[in-house]
Amino acid sequence: MKMNILEKIVKQLKIDLQERKASLPIEIIKDNISFESESISLYDALSNDYLGIISEIKDTSPSKGKLMTENNFNKLANDYLNANVDAISIVTEKNYFNGTKNNIPRIKSFSNYNSTPILRKDFIVDEYQIYESKLINADAILLIASILNIDQLKLYSEIAYSLDLDVIIEVHNELELDQVLKIDPKIIGINNRDLSTFKVDLNTTLNMINKIPVSVIKISESGIYTSDDMSKLYQFGCNAVLIGESIITSINPYEKIKELRDYD
Repeated sequence: MKMNILEKIVKQLKIDLQERKASLPIEIIKDNISFESESISLYDALSNDYLGIISEIKDTSPSKGKLMTENNFNKLANDYLNANVDAISIVTEKNYFNGTKNNIPRIKSFSNYNSTPILRKDFIVDEYQIYESKLINADAILLIASILNIDQLKLYSEIAYSLDLDVIIEVHNELELDQVLKIDPKIIGINNRDLSTFKVDLNTTLNMINKIPVSVIKISESGIYTSDDMSKLYQFGCNAVLIGESIITSINPYEKIKELRDYD
């Protein structure tokens, strides 16, 4: 049977992980983790009475190809920081998204970095990646329900919390949501993109969000392009949106963020 994109990503990732573990064993990572500076709470950053924006830095998309030029990471990061977005998501998967872990400490070294939580966006399939996320000074990680079973989601969440990392658990359908709610997540992301086909439908969020308890931070991910989209999601009870392509590919990302915030 032909593998879909998600299966290909995970298969290659597991091969790469063996090399990374050999090159930098988890014991060494644990020994070098610093707790001197506290992580910045993503949960707190999104606990507002308005629709928060998590803006994403993503070099390449499997469905759209190259999104960023090599030299515009600095401009995009500065636009996000100057626009005072509520959090920044950095895609670190290298084979299909051309991401790099180095961009997380890189953005935190900017002179205008202002305690904005940084989410490491990747396909986490091993606890090694969680310790690695702490080592590179991420504030939060993403766990994807479609590639992890319920025991893994629970264990990996507990490991992350022990490292002072927040966790977004991502779901795409009601079956995944029903399972995830059993482990009392603090933050749920509803991905409007089907990761097996990369097709997007904003109704994915609208059809599921009322099943999530009020105490849980609710994020709508992908397919958000206009202030009308923002308004609709806010009215349905979303706490935040995660937006990548529509900002990254805009002529002026700073102005695009202002435009998105202008919702009723």
